Amino acid sequence: MSRIGSTLALLALAAGGARAQSITPATLKAEYLADMTEVESKLVQLAEAIPQDQYGWRPSEGVRSVSEALMHVTSENYYWMPMAVGAAPPADLGMGEGRDILANLEKVTEKAEVVRHLQASYAYQKKVLDEAESKLAAGKVMAFGQEQTVSRLYQIFTADQHEHLGQMIAYARSLGVVPPWSQSSGG
Repeated sequence: MSRIGSTLALLALAAGGARAQSITPATLKAEYLADMTEVESKLVQLAEAIPQDQYGWRPSEGVRSVSEALMHVTSENYYWMPMAVGAAPPADLGMGEGRDILANLEKVTEKAEVVRHLQASYAYQKKVLDEAESKLAAGKVMAFGQEQTVSRLYQIFTADQHEHLGQMIAYARSLGVVPPWSQSSGG
């Protein structure tokens, strides 16, 4: 590497380090919620675009159906993130307690109910994170049985949400449904 290249690389590393030091839990939360807003929009669009008669479709035996996959995302929004910041699922959810919530939500199969729960779960997650501001400001939370940095917590949930979005895109395309946001670009 040339001397100029080495200098530029060091400057880039220093700039990255300065940015990393200036990122606060509030900034991380804002970035996470902006990303989740996009994921939510795309998942809801897919949920609305897939016909009700395809909600029971699954790519193979033993794999979640369309409704189960969407409700799995919903259950995670109601259970995992709130649990990580010390919140309980909403009292009026009516899906039991603890891990029962996860199993019971996946039993919801009617398209209108799936879409309603999916949207409500993202609104609930945002509410929980807004109320957990002081806990998040501490920089660490207990999640999955161990202490996690807030940054790591957001990385875990962001990766998981995008994995499920990709899953639902594959499901939709397998069913002949073009993701609505890509229709104008030739799909």
